[in-house]
Amino acid sequence: MLRNILVRIVVLSVLLLGTSCAPSGPAIMVDVSASSARVNDVVTIPIQVENIADLTAVEVHLSFDPSVLEVVQLNDGGFVQVDFAVQNTFDNTAGTIDYAVAQINRPPAKGSGVLFEIVFRAKAAGESSVSFHETPAVPAGALLSDSKGVAIQVSLTGGNVSVSQP
Repeated sequence: MLRNILVRIVVLSVLLLGTSCAPSGPAIMVDVSASSARVNDVVTIPIQVENIADLTAVEVHLSFDPSVLEVVQLNDGGFVQVDFAVQNTFDNTAGTIDYAVAQINRPPAKGSGVLFEIVFRAKAAGESSVSFHETPAVPAGALLSDSKGVAIQVSLTGGNVSVSQP
C-alpha cells in the first residue's frame, strides 16, 4: 500500500516537473505588466510573441470593455517588418481591435518580441479583460503564418486591466 502511494507520488512528480521544465512552445500574449491604472491614465499594453521560428504574417483580433477603456492608437512593435498592413483598426464602441500585417521578401521573424502595442486611455473605474476573440476567418482570435503560408500553432494568453478612481 505504502509502496503504491510512493510510486504514484514519484510518477506524478516526474510528470509535473517534466511539464514545467519543458521549453515553451510558440505563444502570443497580452502583456499586462502595467495591469492597473487610474481614470484618465494612458496605459500601453504590448502584444508579444514568444518562441516563434518562422513568422511572416500575423492576424490578431482582441476585445476589451469599452465602458472602462478606450484605444487611443495602435503602434507597430517591430517584430514583424510591416510591408503590407491588412488591418490596423480599433472600434471603441464595440470594444474590438483588429490587426493583420505581413512582411514580404524578407527573412522570417524568429524568437520573441512585440508584435504591436495598444495605447489605452482609462475611461472609468472597473476591470476590463483584453482577450482574443473569434472572427469568421480566425476562430481562435489569432493566426500566425510561416514563410510557406502554413498556420503556426500558438497558445494564446489574454490579460486584465484594472482601473481605479484618481
